[in-house]
Amino acid sequence: MAKMSSGSKSSGAIERLLRAGTNDHYEDPALYDFEYDDQREDVEWYRARAREFSSPHPILELGAGTGRITIPLLEDGHRVVAVDRKQSMLDRLNAKVDRLDDARLEISESDICALPNHARSVGMVLAPFNVLMHLYTWDRLLACFEEVERVLRPGGMFCFDVLLPDLEWLLLDPDLHHCRTRFIHPETKRAMVYSTNHTYDHETQVAHIRIHYHDAIGRGARVRPEIPPRKTVQLAHRQIWPEELRCLLHLAGLELRSLEGDFDGDRLTHDAESQVVVAQKPTKKRGA
Repeated sequence: MAKMSSGSKSSGAIERLLRAGTNDHYEDPALYDFEYDDQREDVEWYRARAREFSSPHPILELGAGTGRITIPLLEDGHRVVAVDRKQSMLDRLNAKVDRLDDARLEISESDICALPNHARSVGMVLAPFNVLMHLYTWDRLLACFEEVERVLRPGGMFCFDVLLPDLEWLLLDPDLHHCRTRFIHPETKRAMVYSTNHTYDHETQVAHIRIHYHDAIGRGARVRPEIPPRKTVQLAHRQIWPEELRCLLHLAGLELRSLEGDFDGDRLTHDAESQVVVAQKPTKKRGA
């Protein structure tokens, strides 16, 4: 079984791999929308949290992408500041919002570790759908949490989700392909087969995922293995453990309110796919 160690690659090679893992998956916004169109549980959870912690101040959404969470929040009457580092994703969001003619949205192409917002300017911060897993070191994650603490008003809420590390999945044979699925590309209308494999770097806690797109053969999910995929997309996800989240939230000055398994309010167990978190900025400074 092939293994990866950050020591076996040059720093430049690792940087290129992480750069591709941050960008590739988001270069085709139409395909991205198609692939996640049926992802609904998180949408309803974030809508519920926004209603529950309603504030006259805007909601700041980190990694807003093409608006899968943003647009339902706008439809619910909230003001939203949508932040993302990929202009192609924000362009698609902007086109959708133009059709809605919604003036309650502000779009910002920004780094989530250096937010453009003023201190104490937002009532709630959301970081949906694993966006924090693109912060590849603990200090980057801490920097993001510190920025969240800075821009939140006292008493404001920070809600996010990240995958729960799955050791069995992380240690799968990196040469075997999984999740073979046939689909029709939403724009080209080409019949294709999607599959994935990945390599886990134990030292950096990063899973380097490869998403392969082959031309489909016939009506099933068969491909010709001797023919290279039409496209292979890199996706890098740093694995974040529950105790790391608790520690870094505390260091950033945020108070953990809940850490649950998935979006149904259950206790976090090995069966959960996601860690679903609510934290709060205290109304008073510690020790005051």
